[in-house]
Amino acid sequence: MRSKLVVVSMALLSAMVARAPVWAEDYPSRSVEVIVPQSPGGLGDIAVRVLAPELSASLGVPVVIENKPGAGGTVGMAEARRAAADGSTLALAAAGSFSINPHLQKNLPYDPLTNFEPVCRIGGAPSVLVVNPSLNVKSLPELLAKAKTDPVSFASGGNGTPSHLAQELLKARVKVQFLHVPYRGTSQAVTDTIGGHSQALFETAGPLLGAIRAGQLIALGVTSPNRLPALPDVPTFKELGIPDLDLLGWNGLVVPAGTPETIIARLSKACEHAVSAPEFLTFAKANGYVISYAPAAEFRDHIISQLKKWGELVRLSGVKPQ
Repeated sequence: MRSKLVVVSMALLSAMVARAPVWAEDYPSRSVEVIVPQSPGGLGDIAVRVLAPELSASLGVPVVIENKPGAGGTVGMAEARRAAADGSTLALAAAGSFSINPHLQKNLPYDPLTNFEPVCRIGGAPSVLVVNPSLNVKSLPELLAKAKTDPVSFASGGNGTPSHLAQELLKARVKVQFLHVPYRGTSQAVTDTIGGHSQALFETAGPLLGAIRAGQLIALGVTSPNRLPALPDVPTFKELGIPDLDLLGWNGLVVPAGTPETIIARLSKACEHAVSAPEFLTFAKANGYVISYAPAAEFRDHIISQLKKWGELVRLSGVKPQ
């Protein structure tokens, strides 16, 4: 009787193993959802929407974008964590949700390293330091000289956001004090800096380009290794003598932990194809977005290194976890 049970068990196990590769190879059999844990209109959201048609063409099924904003990306990432690990749900990971939130939220409902599997890094965007023209400065040295005698108000999208941490790093490097003015989101921070209610701001290039070109804001420096094609006359902070002010926000796609490797490989290949499409190249050039595709293993290494880097900036800022 025992030998019969062993034979039956082995037969069932063999059948399960035989079916698994077929299931993965048949992927996808239905539409794929991408959870974007931010409001529509952000640079990461736009990037994924530009990629979606190419991803859909590569996978042969519709790719649907679902915005699930809230709590700095926590709401959407928590929902993505609970999704089935079958490749039907992806999420847009970013510096805020994966590199900063773990250092700011004591009870974060997900772990970026254990609850998700990396699929691919897409790229990212550096921040641009801008000032309102009423400040009467046109260079970083002029801004620092001004700040030594007159407090300069720096807007941000909120405590612990990349825009806040960038200004804290600048403060630490140049030994000059700024007045931090946190807002509940990037949009209002940009609007108030354009309106002169705040004097300076670090933010990604996309939301600033129109105001810079219209003379409503003056760009003083970019936090990228190289100058941006969209702002060729704006120096990098390395050129300005602050080489470690090299902060590049990043975006990538992840899936729930446990997703089969064959599915992850299929998605990563589709991502690699999509980021080289003409439409995405045009989007990147127009918005100061730096394309830097990386497959799953390399993307995991990036996540680990960025988690450490932004953690050090959070400690430098003095913002306490809550």
